[in-house]
This record gives sequence, structure tokens and C-alpha cells, in this order.
Amino acid sequence: MAFDFDRVPSRKGTHSLRWDTVEEKFGEPDLIPLTTADMDFPAPPCVRETLARAVEQGVYGYPSAGKSYTDAVAAHMARDAGWEIAPEWLCRAPGVVNGVAYALQSLTQPGDGVLLPSPMYHPFAHLIEDNGRKVVRSSLKLENGRYELDWADLEARAADPAVTLLIFCTPHNPCGRVFTREELERVARLCHDHHLILIADEIHAGFCWPGHPFVSMGRVCRDLGPAYENNLVLCTSASKSYNLAGLQTSDIIIPCPGKRSRYQRTLQNQHLMSANLFGILATESAYNGAGEWLSQLRDYLWGNCQYLLDFFRDHVPGIVPLVPEATYMVWLDCRGLNLSDSALEELFIHKAKVGVNLGHTFGPEGAGFVRLNFATPRATLAEACRRIAKAVEGLA
Repeated sequence: MAFDFDRVPSRKGTHSLRWDTVEEKFGEPDLIPLTTADMDFPAPPCVRETLARAVEQGVYGYPSAGKSYTDAVAAHMARDAGWEIAPEWLCRAPGVVNGVAYALQSLTQPGDGVLLPSPMYHPFAHLIEDNGRKVVRSSLKLENGRYELDWADLEARAADPAVTLLIFCTPHNPCGRVFTREELERVARLCHDHHLILIADEIHAGFCWPGHPFVSMGRVCRDLGPAYENNLVLCTSASKSYNLAGLQTSDIIIPCPGKRSRYQRTLQNQHLMSANLFGILATESAYNGAGEWLSQLRDYLWGNCQYLLDFFRDHVPGIVPLVPEATYMVWLDCRGLNLSDSALEELFIHKAKVGVNLGHTFGPEGAGFVRLNFATPRATLAEACRRIAKAVEGLA
């Protein structure tokens, strides 16, 4: 069956965080929002059919994520991450950001340092500070259009006894890096040797581009041995791959019984005792039956990425897209325009009328960059690119 990703319903008037808040957020009602990391495509047909049956059944009481859900997540991890997990390792959270926050509350103390390779997905820094912990950044190095870990700096910061945990985003957001097995092993060893708990955010694992196969930190830690596997908290969800973020369902995988007990206690203390019925059903359906849909979606998004890269190369001097190895976001290097961050905001938001995430919000290393979401129909992406080109031409 062929799926059509060019024809999608309008998201305006659907309580969409991206589309229904543009005037409130940006003051531009006609802006194209390529910001928040969800997609403009409907969820897979099998998911919509499952949810339609649940709606028709009509009873929306308290749900239970039972064996069929656990089996679906475990099968997905074995198939797509190469990591066999025990059912009891599965913990829950409404979202990965929530799960990371609960893990911080459970496994660290107020005042502890939390290490972030930076630039880094901006909510992580906020939740660290909001929970009374200290953000410790290790700047990634941009070399020949590709970000690399600064191993000497990372090692030095990990050696600080005040630093007790590392959040590692793989594939990386916003840089789009897919880390190799060798890099992941080195990160796991560094955490083990310096007694840092390792949190791996793998929510974007479904979108790795040609030549950059995904390697799960779970598989790496399993192969290194029980001490490494028990040092890992792995966060995942069907929300990115299948566009289910609004259903508030994520999986936090914690092999270590002690860490898992502390995490569960945090949830119990906050009386997070239930899950989202439709999130359970949608996740189960997606993992069990949407493989072909996801395969075709990857092809479409890779085509979007190639369109964008070609367009900027040919029509937008001064902005250099970093070729993403993963995710449906592209990190645009705008430093060639010689604009301040406020001037970049004016250029994209008020002149081009294209919503983007400003790079400095991901950490000081992101100054002069913007993040753009290309998970939208090709025609929408093309219009956004034309607007950006016209706005840049107006700078001359």
C-alpha cells in the first residue's frame, strides 16, 4: 500500500501547539511554523483504526498498560534497537522530558551537577535548573560540518565529584548526529569510570538517514556487561516516529532494580498512577503494525531533506545547513549572515514569516544557528524555503 504524505488535513483549529499559537507566540498570523518537533502527517492508518474502535466502544475509564503493551514495546526494542529487555524494566512517563525529570528527582540530589553535551535539546537544561540541579555543559566541536564530542573536556567535567549524571541525546537533537558504536562505548565507559548515571534519550531513533545506522545505548551497555546495563536509564517513545506526542505516553527503561524502585517511588509520591488509554492503544498498534508506513515516511522525509539542502545551496547564500544524520530537523548555520540572534529572529519570524527555533536557546554554542523542522508536506516546505530566500535577498 502506498501512503500519500503530500495531502494532509489542515491542523489549524485542532488545538495544535505549532499551528494554533503562531499569532500568540510570534505576532504573525500567516507564519509557517517549522518549530515544535511533531509532524504534519496523520498517524498510521492502523493506529487511527485502533483509536476509532476505542472511541466507538465509548468507555474511557482508567486504563492499564498490560501484557500486550509490554510485549509490543519489548518486541520493538528487540527488533529496532537490538536490545532484549525484561518486562519489569519498563517504567512509564507522559513524555521523555517528564521521565528525565523524574529520574533526576529519583537518582540525584539538589545541587548535583548534570552533564550535557551542548548544544542540547533545550528543555533538559530547564528541567535541571527547575529541579535545583546544576547544568554543566561540555561544548561539542563543529569540525567540517559535523559535530564531535570533545573527549578531553567531557572527561574533565565528568571527573568533577559534584557531577553525578550525564544526559546523552542519541540521535542528537538539535545537531542531528548519529553516534557510532565506538563513541557510545566510550561514553558508557566514561560514565561507569566516573560514577555518573547515564540517561540516554533515544526518542528520535526512528529517523536515521542513509549511511548512519542507529545503534542503541541499551545494546552497547548490554554488551559491555551488567554493571554498564545497570547504570543506564533509557528513554524512548513511539511519539516521534508515529506522530503520537499528543497522547502522552513514553517508556523509561531501567534495568537496575534499585534505580527502578527509586524512580517508581517518585511517581507514587506524585500520584502518577494511571496512563493514557489512547496512548497505550496507539503505541501498541504502531509497534505491531505500522512498519511499512514508517518505511515510506522515512523515504519521503529524506526527500524533503534533500530538497532543502539543494535549495539552500543554490538560493540562500550565507546560510549553510548541516547535513543531518538523523531526525527531521535541520540545524542551519546562519553565521555567514553576520546577524545577532535578535536580528536572526527578525529575519525568520517577521520578514520571512517562517517559525524556527533560535539556536542560542539550545545553549551558548547555538548562537548564530536555527533549528528548522522539515516534517511537513513538500509544498509547505518549498514555500517556507522561498520565503527565507526572499528575506535573505532583502538583506543586501
